[in-house]
Amino acid sequence: MHYEIFIVHGISGKLHDLQLNETMEIETLKTTVIFHTLIAAGMFASNAANAAQIPYTLDLGHAYIGWEIDHFGYSNTVGQFRQFDGDFLIDDTDFENSLVTFTIDVSSIDSNHVGRDNHLRAEDILNVETFSTIKFVSTNINMSDEKSGTIIGDLTFMGTTEPLELTFNITDIAKYAAFLPRYDELSAIGVEATGRFDRVAHGLDALNFPGSPLGQFIDLNIHFDLVDCNEAPANNIPCQYGRNDDLEFPNE
Repeated sequence: MHYEIFIVHGISGKLHDLQLNETMEIETLKTTVIFHTLIAAGMFASNAANAAQIPYTLDLGHAYIGWEIDHFGYSNTVGQFRQFDGDFLIDDTDFENSLVTFTIDVSSIDSNHVGRDNHLRAEDILNVETFSTIKFVSTNINMSDEKSGTIIGDLTFMGTTEPLELTFNITDIAKYAAFLPRYDELSAIGVEATGRFDRVAHGLDALNFPGSPLGQFIDLNIHFDLVDCNEAPANNIPCQYGRNDDLEFPNE
């Protein structure tokens, strides 16, 4: 009698354990399914956002990065960088979902004064041998209306990375006119932007004293066209200018 009860209780215990294990396995499976569903949903949303981004090319024939800085409190000294490029992933249906990167060759600085430019490149000022590039990478774009807003990003200058905010305006979004030879009616976006940063905060502390010939802040003035070159022919002017020395380009 006791033996039979022992067997029944043993079987009941095992059945209870099996039921408990099955319940735990089901709950674990549910959790796993939910977890992977959330991941998949996040990946889908991310992929959808990325799918809307189109790589645009900087038209080097219509691009300008200018700077100016106070000179003894008189008129500002102005100049530009002659060599630069960038990467641009543009969502023209939602510009806030875009990514902008500029890379500048510091040695291309030009203030229309050979002696001054050589000094600016020297070790005691810009030290281009050590800090050869300036880089800006956007981290956030905020539109205030359909064609203007701010680009917030990281500016790496003289080895120091600090936030930089650019105020920008989209001048136009349109296809090139059909009468322009070798422009191929590609889609283009015109942009103008301004900004300011503290040179001393970035390590450019040369001549940093009251009455210095160099002001503390550098103002930026940027103009550029971006072109959708994804289906452009190999001899397209805005897509190839400054990149293909084998092609002949008109003087315009």
